[in-house]
Amino acid sequence: MKKVIAVLILCLGLMHAQAQEVYNSSGRKGEAKFAKKETGFDPSRIIFGGGLGLGFGSGYFYGSLSPVVGYAITDNFSAGVGLSFQYYRNKFDAVSAYDYNGNYAGEYQFDRKSYIYTASIWARYIVWKNLFVHVQPEMLNVDKYENFTVDNFNVVHADNVRQWVPAALVGLGIRQPITERASLVLLALYDVIQDPNSPYYKTIDIRFGFNVGF
Repeated sequence: MKKVIAVLILCLGLMHAQAQEVYNSSGRKGEAKFAKKETGFDPSRIIFGGGLGLGFGSGYFYGSLSPVVGYAITDNFSAGVGLSFQYYRNKFDAVSAYDYNGNYAGEYQFDRKSYIYTASIWARYIVWKNLFVHVQPEMLNVDKYENFTVDNFNVVHADNVRQWVPAALVGLGIRQPITERASLVLLALYDVIQDPNSPYYKTIDIRFGFNVGF
């Protein structure tokens, strides 16, 4: 009888120890004093980092620096906000110019330059392994050139004003993990609005970045 009781006590002890085994976020077994359901804000899901943008073509150049911050809402879906400073140049922009008397002088090439400040929101969804879909609406404060005039040396001059321009970037990205928490990210994005005053007009925006938490 004593042997039976001893065996029962041993079995109960093993069952209790097994019930206390839990799995942490990395999938490894660990010990827990009590079961707890994870709820609320999790600082480990914060995403931050920055990116570099680059676009170019015949006489065209576009570059950007874009810090971002966000939150992984689920394992596959994350969202956040971003800021960006961009430089845009189109050396061969064709414009209709006038002389100083207001007479039409013809079509001239204009070296259009702009410093651009951007505020954005973004969302990402991982569709397969490290491949994800990226959506990013933006508002860009850009230089707008108007009242083009040409002088006696065929140099084009213009008035410059600032204006807000909308953009809606969509595309694909791929991440390359370099540590457990950090990744290199490459994105190819297209602006579906295609405002002629946008730096994304008729081009694919390529961005390369470093993210922590994604």
